[in-house]
Amino acid sequence: MIKTSSSQLSIEGFLDPEIGRLNPENRWVKLANSIPWAELGLVYESKMSTGKGSPCKPARLVIGALIVKHKLNVSDAEAIEQIKENPYLQYFVGLGSFTTEKAFDPSLFTTVRKRLGYGDFNRMSSLLQHEGIRIAEGDRDEGSKDGHSGDAEDDKRVVSCDATVAPQEIPYPTDLGLLATARVQSEKIIDLLWPVARDSGLSKKPRTYRDKAHREYVGATRKKRKGAEFWRVCARRQLNYLERNLRHIDSLIEANKGVIRLKSRFLKILMVLHEIARQQSLMLETGANRVDGRIVNVFQPHVRPIVRGKNGSDTEFGAKLSVSLHEGYSYLDKAQWDAYYEGDAEVIRGHIDSFGERNPEMKLGKFVGDKIYGNRNARQTMSGAGVEFVGSPLGRPPSSPEKIRERKENRALHQRHRSRAEGKFGEVKRGLGLDKIQARRADTSLSWIACIFFVANLKRFQSEIFFDLVFLSWKYGIWLQDGEKKQEKTVWQNILAG
Repeated sequence: MIKTSSSQLSIEGFLDPEIGRLNPENRWVKLANSIPWAELGLVYESKMSTGKGSPCKPARLVIGALIVKHKLNVSDAEAIEQIKENPYLQYFVGLGSFTTEKAFDPSLFTTVRKRLGYGDFNRMSSLLQHEGIRIAEGDRDEGSKDGHSGDAEDDKRVVSCDATVAPQEIPYPTDLGLLATARVQSEKIIDLLWPVARDSGLSKKPRTYRDKAHREYVGATRKKRKGAEFWRVCARRQLNYLERNLRHIDSLIEANKGVIRLKSRFLKILMVLHEIARQQSLMLETGANRVDGRIVNVFQPHVRPIVRGKNGSDTEFGAKLSVSLHEGYSYLDKAQWDAYYEGDAEVIRGHIDSFGERNPEMKLGKFVGDKIYGNRNARQTMSGAGVEFVGSPLGRPPSSPEKIRERKENRALHQRHRSRAEGKFGEVKRGLGLDKIQARRADTSLSWIACIFFVANLKRFQSEIFFDLVFLSWKYGIWLQDGEKKQEKTVWQNILAG
């Protein structure tokens, strides 16, 4: 059930027993006053039941807590503790007064991620972008519009696209380590099944050789000089132990049908163990180093190795993302766990269609991307949609002066937008934690990733509003008469109020 507040919280109404009234110049107060909470709340409430269930937490409380969590780059539990200790954060998330109670249990973050997909966070980012445009167009007169350069007007119909990987926080996977972890989990499942099987009349517990298998694994990891043949022999031994345990598990379940019931968590792990055994057996028998749908983690079987071929990270393990950048706002147009070719015509068409859905009143003019987006099929897809590709042209270099000059201008535009895209990836990875996704489910991981881009867009929105305020302050400070400058404070307040 949706629970809403009938009044908008003001800083004057928020009281702290220790410091009294809050400082209006605090960064969290400024950010709270600039965010369109009502519009963002509509996206959140669209995922809730309107008449069934217990009342849900207010939209501002949940969305604000997500912003605090990713902006400070802390864990779920730490974000709740920060809110409990900081009156400015409590004002930011919409609480009426300072309290020492937790805003909600940290486990609610996971529930919210299950409900809000990356498409919902894209909608929130689009609302921020359009709100920024509304404020800019509503608060500037014709004179201020003329002060903008032509490049800014041209950038409105330009989108820059690039792909990256959001690495999951998992141990670096090796075949031997994966098989050892799978073997340990199979032993735990046998331990769970044995009491029920014993009560059903089975007299002897299946042998697992767990101590011997563990000693062999530890001895292999401690060996200093390891060749390829040594790794294969050790992996084969661990695989034999795993396959033996799986046969025991299958026989226990078969002999006690209707009596033994595994919980869904262990049933999922059992299915993963069977698939790991099949994949590793296939690679050992054929001598191959790859297999389709390769599992690299027992507890996150959706994670796949993504070959990047870059210095320092030849292979990354996480979701592959296709991101489009428009006027400084980044959108997650495609997110997939399996590797894909980002220069495919379908991916290009997805970028163009997503731009059209977010900007129905505007037609995309130029598409900026690196060489992988400039293949012949991709160019034909863009040309069919009436979009110009900005990048290195196919064929010979031009010889005419006009073509050379046009190519230089094209290269300058390409470099400007490509630098913004690379800078955005650096911002979200180093500053907001995109290089270490800690969610464990496939859906919650994608929601985690999308929320990071939403917070990055929030920073862009805040800087855009700040620029508008500084510009208007400069304009009114010069153009207003001395007797009218006392009204400047009122002008600022009207702008902040929207």
